[in-house]
Amino acid sequence: MSDKKIIREAVIKDVIDIFIETLGFLDEAEKKSVNENTHIIKDFNVVDIDSMAFDIALVEHFLVKPDLEEWGQAAHIREVADLFIKYMNKKP
Repeated sequence: MSDKKIIREAVIKDVIDIFIETLGFLDEAEKKSVNENTHIIKDFNVVDIDSMAFDIALVEHFLVKPDLEEWGQAAHIREVADLFIKYMNKKP
């Protein structure tokens, strides 16, 4: 397994953990169902305030802030993880 794949899996896990923690209203079955294919808004009827809290938590965790236009196109957990990986790789 390549280092890149290991890093991506770690970032996906972090994004999932932050998503679950930030929402706070998911029951145990819902928490277990969150995966890299989870649609951030549609799968759990996430409202703007929860989405903003998730966004802020990600920026604080990864210490990078993706471009808003790109971020707006990331709808699934895997896309968010890939976006943050892209920006973390740009950091000096």
